[in-house]
Amino acid sequence: MDCENDCSENINVTELPTITPWNHSSANAPPCDQESSHPIFSNRGMDNSKISSGGCGRFNGDLHCSSINPLSVHESDPSFPNRGMNNMDGFHGASYDLHSFSANAPLPRQESDLIFPTGGMMNSNMCGGGGFNRASDLLLVVSMYAEPTKSEIIALAKSAMDELSKIALEGQPLWVPQKDKKFETLNDIEYLRQFGEVQEIESMKEIMKLVEVGQEESSSSQYLLPTVDSFRRELVPLSLSGVPKEALQTEASRDMGYLEISSTKLLHLLMDVNQWSKAFDNIVTRAAVLGNLSNGAEESYDGKVQVMFAEYHLPTPFVPARECYFARYCKQLPYEMWGVVDVSLEKHFPSLATNFRRRPSGCLIRPMPDGFSKVIWVEHVEADHSQLSNHFRPLVTTGLGFGATRWINSIVRHTESSKIMEAKSAPIYVDYGVIIPQAGRTSFLNLADRLVRSFCGDINASMTNQWMPLISSESDSSDVRVMIRNNIEDPGKPIATTVVFSTCLWLNVSPSRLFNFLRHEDSRNKWDLLSRNLTIREFAYMNKGTNPGNRVSLMRAMKSEDKIEIFYIQESYTDTTGSYIVYAPLDEFALSSLANGANPNNVMVLPSGFSILPCGFPSDYIDEKGEGGSILTIAFHTIESHNIKQFFSLESVIVMKKIISETVTNIKDAVLYNNYTNNWQYN
Repeated sequence: MDCENDCSENINVTELPTITPWNHSSANAPPCDQESSHPIFSNRGMDNSKISSGGCGRFNGDLHCSSINPLSVHESDPSFPNRGMNNMDGFHGASYDLHSFSANAPLPRQESDLIFPTGGMMNSNMCGGGGFNRASDLLLVVSMYAEPTKSEIIALAKSAMDELSKIALEGQPLWVPQKDKKFETLNDIEYLRQFGEVQEIESMKEIMKLVEVGQEESSSSQYLLPTVDSFRRELVPLSLSGVPKEALQTEASRDMGYLEISSTKLLHLLMDVNQWSKAFDNIVTRAAVLGNLSNGAEESYDGKVQVMFAEYHLPTPFVPARECYFARYCKQLPYEMWGVVDVSLEKHFPSLATNFRRRPSGCLIRPMPDGFSKVIWVEHVEADHSQLSNHFRPLVTTGLGFGATRWINSIVRHTESSKIMEAKSAPIYVDYGVIIPQAGRTSFLNLADRLVRSFCGDINASMTNQWMPLISSESDSSDVRVMIRNNIEDPGKPIATTVVFSTCLWLNVSPSRLFNFLRHEDSRNKWDLLSRNLTIREFAYMNKGTNPGNRVSLMRAMKSEDKIEIFYIQESYTDTTGSYIVYAPLDEFALSSLANGANPNNVMVLPSGFSILPCGFPSDYIDEKGEGGSILTIAFHTIESHNIKQFFSLESVIVMKKIISETVTNIKDAVLYNNYTNNWQYN
């Protein structure tokens, strides 16, 4: 059967069959000229060192629709590099191609039918010590070195350190312990009493006076006592147009932890923007040092003042990201303690005013025996909550979303991961007969780390991620969002136009149960469309922390004992503030190459997966651990076209909608069934 005609038949989307990649040595494999005529083999003439995954899958039986098909490039394709182990400049994992499946009715593919332009979408990140992306960055760089601005910023940083060193060590009534939670939240009124500015204190005194003595009732009208909320509204900043902005709400929390990292390493991590943005990649989207106002003491960070830009996010496209320009100051304090504090600079640069400000926030670090550090973290910000949905508002306002505990947990995650990566022999658990040497374990760990980092960069509402609503018809009311990426430079991704599409839902199940369900081998075929009717086996895994669910897994999907359909690499991680399950398909060649220690940066993969956040308020379902519901974000990253395009088609919209809707339905049905039968056996 002609491959091109085969792939253009009417598609039955009611079933998702298994897929067998072409056998390269098989007599029934299509000849090269037929392969090259197919639209998914459009990578000819590309740089061999950046070969993208592509291929045509043969279906068992009739041709059906598959939502996510693993592809492999044939060795007969002249654009495919030598697969010898000595030539590892470019090789690939499997990836998902949106055009390897279709919708029920054939749709026209003329250029006039292409919609959703991608023009103007930027895929550049200002990471690490990156450059300046906007005029405001240049303005700040030029003006911050001039006097008296420079001295004022340094004075502001020192004042912020004084406040942090006091507020971090205060007890009640300034800090209020949260029931059933480790962290504490700030008492706003007590904070204003102790640390408020002059105008804030005067306004607060008037409020407290009225609260204490009351106000006599007038015969003509009744006076209402002002509240803390009304006091906040009095302090709302003016926008550049002179119109008052939406009131900024306070978020303030404190947490403490004993971390397995020396104080010296931790200080270096916090003061080196490259390490900082990497360690906190689940919080920090972009970061840059715009200038150093003081280098501090020689061979020490004591007294160092940096002016920085950073963007912060939650792992979902449905919560706006937060941008901030701030000064970071490091100082050695009494009793062998160190402090690192951030404070916003909007007062000195009104043109930089945003919907987010950092009051003095940061941490105090005290060295402990055996290379540990005691860290007290304070996160105190003002943010605009007007764009938060009802799903996410409790999570953010209670201090779980962007609070101190999330920063502490991120350091724990970073130290646990670093410990495994630096080990001379990383422990691995494998099936009988499976042997993976240390070089191979390191390759798999590095690839999983890149997958998670890429996933965190995709699944957020950063200014560089230009999400659009995905609407397939006028009656479509579902909230699915799509983002297009044109990759021509990243050697770890196919040279292609790819799409990331995502949705979010609330589920009546605890985060820990949902995490174990989604990551576990026994439940994958209950939600994964590609794994339907297949047996999933985790044949190797490496733990990355004390929680047994924090691991890098290698899985195989089998139709029978002697017929493997596809391999997966997956990393799963969970803590009290969020969970991740990130995966990508691998073909057999990529798997064997990595097992022998090949460079994982040459494996081209697109991460898909889930983020799970606690809902932040009690739900109708509370498990034995006292956990409530979960907010699940689903994201798939697939190839739209192997040619760089400025549009994608209506057919692609329909397919993406189908993938999302079927996955959501499968997960909802499984949660409903397991809640009804109390059958959450996945551990």
